Amino acid sequence: MLITSNPHTHSTYVDGKNTLEEMIEAALNLGFTALGFSEHARQTVDHPYGLSLENEEKYILNVKALQKKYEGRIRIWLGMERDRLSVADKSRFEYTLAANHYLVSEDGDCAGVDSTDRIGPWVDKHMNGDWMKAARTYFAEYAEYVVSIKPDLIAHLDLICKGNRKNHWFDEESEEYLSYAKQAMDKMITVCQVLEVNTGGIARSNQPCPYPILPLLSYWKKLGGEVIPASDCHRAHQLGSFFEECPAYLKEAGFSQMLSLGTGTRLFDVVKL
Repeated sequence: MLITSNPHTHSTYVDGKNTLEEMIEAALNLGFTALGFSEHARQTVDHPYGLSLENEEKYILNVKALQKKYEGRIRIWLGMERDRLSVADKSRFEYTLAANHYLVSEDGDCAGVDSTDRIGPWVDKHMNGDWMKAARTYFAEYAEYVVSIKPDLIAHLDLICKGNRKNHWFDEESEEYLSYAKQAMDKMITVCQVLEVNTGGIARSNQPCPYPILPLLSYWKKLGGEVIPASDCHRAHQLGSFFEECPAYLKEAGFSQMLSLGTGTRLFDVVKL
């Protein structure tokens, strides 16, 4: 098994189904050498899907306590998944995943791009059903956000595809769609060279492939970017979801190496494929 870490892990502090320690035990059972917790950070919308101020403090203290408890067995990292609409202080964490979950209209109406029952009506209402405009806005705002916070890695780049695969709103391999994503990647890589290859949608919503799709993953390789597999885990039994197949996906995109969470003070180690 080449993949021995996961940088994108959630828990019962927000919308995960297992405690931090249950996730650690699952990681040990998989032979992991490192595990990164990346709870959804405090944000200005959808408050149940982000840490409260009180739970942020509890989360930080709990992870730090578990780092000591499991020292010598597995390296535990204190991270956060910080959305574009988050208000969390990244300096309190050991690493940050940048994410963009939302589109917001001029009058403040907000919909999650991964909320398949809300995003369709939102695009119909605020963009006259123009999904290419929605994609252009999503990627442009995501790129601007990444440049502004300079994260350690970029999460589920093309999350806007999630509902599309069921509803067929747009062609995600069209030149127009890909151009918006590539323009965003051109900007992102100037401040962050690490892109996660997110397998979570395969386990949770029957997605056909990880995020990002292969043409975008290949483009990231062309730009000189690095990749790290991530299961975006919300349930302990899915911690290693699609990890056995993921190296072949990376090779298909042209990668000969990937990153893994480090076991010491360095956040990332390089692993040959």
